[in-house]
Amino acid sequence: MRFIACLFLCLSASMISAQDQPKFSPAQQEVLNVRNALRETALRRDMTAWSRYVADDCIFSTDDGELHTKAQFIEHVGKLPPEYDRSANPRDYIVHVYGNTAVINFRLTGHEQFTDADIISEQRQTETYIKQNGSWLLVARQWGNLPVNFRKPVAVDASVYKDFIGEYESRAGDDLDVVSVKDGKLWSRFGKDEDEYLPLGPDTFFVRSDLGSVTFSRDSEGHVIGYTYHRVDGQEIHVKKIK
Repeated sequence: MRFIACLFLCLSASMISAQDQPKFSPAQQEVLNVRNALRETALRRDMTAWSRYVADDCIFSTDDGELHTKAQFIEHVGKLPPEYDRSANPRDYIVHVYGNTAVINFRLTGHEQFTDADIISEQRQTETYIKQNGSWLLVARQWGNLPVNFRKPVAVDASVYKDFIGEYESRAGDDLDVVSVKDGKLWSRFGKDEDEYLPLGPDTFFVRSDLGSVTFSRDSEGHVIGYTYHRVDGQEIHVKKIK
């Protein structure tokens, strides 16, 4: 299912609006024109025309780390009904041209409709093209989801936040997690990056820019001595409070 969904996120990305489009060189624009043609032919389900812009051995690498072929791409697109709900906002285009090779990278927001749920995904995608016989061909496409946490915080007693104030070390040499309280909110700062710790419970928190969560730990006297960072894949990192 994820392969099908991400394929359509790629297909439904609209062209950059004129006001947002950076100034591209003629060579860069030539590659972008091919990318737009790929989108338009796929939306029309004209896979014969679409195929002219795609190498037969093109590599499609999904956000799940799976590899798919051009034939699999065509097969999946052909199965999707026209009413399959997709929208995207492509932006932040970067285009590099190296002679007969070009790389395009951009960000998009995708919406997927499943029964009554609108599933939102922030993605970054990279495409590689080569020029053969005067025409650009897509030879590789890779996409991955950006970590955006849509969990909903719960109400907790903010008076306990003072217990968590301090500096936390995951390993020597890395930036410390400096935890502070400002305006009744709990904050986490790694170097120059600062995020609000949003509560999932009295001792468990998350940030919007990460899919994991942290659970603070206490000693037998109730003093905070560190926390456990729970990765989304089930692995854990144990972090010590050093100050």
